[in-house]
Amino acid sequence: MLAIEHVSKVYSTRQGPREVLSDVSFKLNRGENLGILGRNGAGKSTLIRLISGAEHPTSGRIRRGMRVSWPLAFGGAFQMHLTGLDNLKFICRVYGVDYKPLIAFVEEFT
Repeated sequence: MLAIEHVSKVYSTRQGPREVLSDVSFKLNRGENLGILGRNGAGKSTLIRLISGAEHPTSGRIRRGMRVSWPLAFGGAFQMHLTGLDNLKFICRVYGVDYKPLIAFVEEFT
């Protein structure tokens, strides 16, 4: 299970504090999927960085009771000069996983 409990994230800027996430809470059980959608600046990448552990929340708690896979929202995760299939093959190679059974899932997801 992944539990995000009352998580907020504030960055210091020249103009003062900027709250990117405010009191976000959800649970994700093993086998469940979650899509994160929003406009530019809505906090999607920040949430991914928090879940991955690359950053810490300003307040709240993140409990990781399962493995968190490659944080795809990080810059550089997808190679822009590769096709979607080639990106899938690349990431699967990193994890030592056969890409073929995942093609249908990725096609449906995208």
